[in-house]
Amino acid sequence: MTFKSEAFDVSVTVPCNSPAPPSYDAISTSTVSADSIWSKLCRWIFPRASLQSKQECLSCIRAIVSSPDYSPSFVAQTASACVATLPAAEFSKLLQQPNIEDHTAPYWAIVNNRLEALWAFMDFIPDPSPACYSDLRLACMMVGDNTLFTQLDLREIVSSKDDSLRQFLGCTPDEVQIQESSGRFVASFCFRMFQKRLRTAQAIAVEYLARGRMWTLWFYLCSDGKWVVDCRLEEPSLPVEGSNQLRIEAHRKSPDCATPEPLIITTEFSLAPESGSCIPRPLIYYRLGDWPMDNDTVYVDCEGTLHMSLTITVK
Repeated sequence: MTFKSEAFDVSVTVPCNSPAPPSYDAISTSTVSADSIWSKLCRWIFPRASLQSKQECLSCIRAIVSSPDYSPSFVAQTASACVATLPAAEFSKLLQQPNIEDHTAPYWAIVNNRLEALWAFMDFIPDPSPACYSDLRLACMMVGDNTLFTQLDLREIVSSKDDSLRQFLGCTPDEVQIQESSGRFVASFCFRMFQKRLRTAQAIAVEYLARGRMWTLWFYLCSDGKWVVDCRLEEPSLPVEGSNQLRIEAHRKSPDCATPEPLIITTEFSLAPESGSCIPRPLIYYRLGDWPMDNDTVYVDCEGTLHMSLTITVK
């Protein structure tokens, strides 16, 4: 019998009375040579179109995300075989269950740097479950990969009013770039249509990852009518202490003017995320004055974009 996978365009022949796949638990507890796990799985799965059970699918998925002799070329064949065995919805559910050392397959694909496997898995997870979504966020935080965090669209919408307004205005998402070095990191931000969004939604916020922790930067209108910028450490981040410098760039209003000095804020902090608190305590809290309401402010460029950076040095 010949099987053709529509998802991966792979045609293979299924022999009758095929033996069961090698047990992951059995092969993972034996002496592992350079190609032992993959050679056993490949010899068994390549001539086949499908696996025989959900447990066999899980064994192969587990090998993909955890075996030391990982082979990216095996990912598509394994996914094809699993899809031939399980309905797409059931395969998606299997990938999102915490069935591998209390975490999901995508979690381990990120932690063990199996990005080919991650993207293959995500093709079957168009709308992650809450548990899978949390696991993906945790995995990105564990490896400190802010780029992947953004690519997977894992930032929480911490200001829903601003998010809907930004989309209505046709404004692209805020940009965050992270540069890490020994004992410190620099987060560079770009907020487009800054004043228009802040005046309308009265809050702008963005999440990012750095030094294995999750942070949120906020601009908002305080209860006393003053504009404030703050930075917060989110759960489940570990505590941190050190110093920081926040720098908001200034821009010339006309070519013949001198460039004004940037707004620089320097403080020290010692902070742990507050368990159970819906609003963590800020490690930076600074009143901006009323310049966000000033149409001629030097702190946005000619296109209305605010550029700033935050340098955090950890003790």
